[in-house]
Amino acid sequence: MPGHRRHNVRVPNDQDHAPALGTRGPRAGGFRAGLDASRLRRIALNALAIAFAVVFYHPSDHPPGVTAAFGALLGLWAATTAVRHVLPRPWPAVAWSVLLIGGAVCAGFSPANPSAPAFVGSAGLFLLLSAVETPAPWIAGVLAAGILGFVLAHGAAGGGPPVAVAVLISAVTGFGFGLLSRVNGLDRRTERDRAERRAETAVLAERARIARDLHDVLAHSLGGLVIQLDALDAVSTARGADPDVLRRVRTAREMAADGLVAAKHAVDALRRLPAGIDAALGEIAAGVRAQGMAVDVEIRGEAARVPGPVSEVLASVTVEALTNARKHAPQRPAGVLVEAGRDAVLLRVTNPLAPPGTAPEPRLAGGHGIPGMRERARIVGGRLSAGPTNGEWIVECRVPYA
Repeated sequence: MPGHRRHNVRVPNDQDHAPALGTRGPRAGGFRAGLDASRLRRIALNALAIAFAVVFYHPSDHPPGVTAAFGALLGLWAATTAVRHVLPRPWPAVAWSVLLIGGAVCAGFSPANPSAPAFVGSAGLFLLLSAVETPAPWIAGVLAAGILGFVLAHGAAGGGPPVAVAVLISAVTGFGFGLLSRVNGLDRRTERDRAERRAETAVLAERARIARDLHDVLAHSLGGLVIQLDALDAVSTARGADPDVLRRVRTAREMAADGLVAAKHAVDALRRLPAGIDAALGEIAAGVRAQGMAVDVEIRGEAARVPGPVSEVLASVTVEALTNARKHAPQRPAGVLVEAGRDAVLLRVTNPLAPPGTAPEPRLAGGHGIPGMRERARIVGGRLSAGPTNGEWIVECRVPYA
C-alpha cells in the first residue's frame, strides 16, 4: 500500500545519503523554476508597461513626438529595471531591453509601420520565455501553439513578413536564453550540493573523532570502575561488612553502570544515523535485533516530509525508548510506529509491560531517561508523553514540521 509500509531490516547503502532526483532545489519546470514572488511582481510590472506601450500606440490620437518620448522613457525605465532585477545574469536582460527600446522607438518614429507593435509584443514574449528557466511541457506547448497560430493568421490576413519574423526570432531567442539560464542554474546547484556534502563529511569526521574520545575516556573509565566496585562488593560480602556499607557500594556500582549506559548513548548520538527517518529507524532496529530483542518498525505516510533535525530527535527518542524497553522487559517484543502527516509527525514506541514483580517500570528520573527525551522533543517544538496503557508502556512524541 503506498505510503504505508512495514519492514524488518533495512541495510543502508550509499544511496541513502544521496538526495533523490528532484528533491533538492526549485522545481525544474513551470513558472516556479528560477522565479520568486518579488521577481514575478517585477516581471508583471514590465509586462504591464509593454501592454501600456501597445495601447498607447495610436498614431491618429497622439503626435509622433509624444509617442516617441513615451517610448524612450519606457525603454529607459525597462532597461534599468531589467538589468538590475529581472534576470540573474545581465546579458539576457540587456538583450531584452534592446528589443523593448527598439520596439518603443519604432512605434514612435514610424507610426505608419504596422509591424512596430509586433516588436513591443515580441519583447514581452522574449521576457516571458527567458525569465522561465524551463517551462513545463504544457506551458511550452501553449506558447508554441500560440506563436504558430499568430504567424499563420498574420500571413493569411496578408500581413508582411517582418511581424512574423520578429515574433519567431523573439520566441527562439527567448527559449535559448531560458535554456542557458537553466543550465547555469543547474551548475550552481550542483556546486552548492558538492559544497554541502564536503561540509557534511567534515562534520561527520569531527563527530566520529569526538565519539572515539568519549568512548576511550568515559566508557573505559566507567567500565573499570564497575569492575572495581564488583570486586569491592564481593570482598565486603565475604568479610561480613556492615550492611550499610554494602548498600552504598552497590548503589555506587549501579550509578557507575548507568553512567556507562549514558556514555554509550552519547557516543551513539555523535555517530550520526543515516539521513531520513526511514533509514535511521531501519538501522536502529537492526542494532536492537542484533542484541536479541524483537522489534517491528512501521512507517505510515511520506517519510520524506520529516525535516532532518526532527528525524534526528525522533531517532534519539527511539533509541532511548528501546533501551528502556530492553532493560525493563528484555524478553518482550517492541513496536515502533511513525505516522508522517502533512503538518506533523507522530512517533509511537510500545512494549508489553513485564509481569508484576519481575522488573521495575521505567524510571521517571535520571538524566538520560524520559526527562531527557522530553527535552529533546521540546527543542524542536514537539511534545512527548510516556506511561502505561492497557498493559503496554507507550512513548509518544509528536513534532510539528514548523
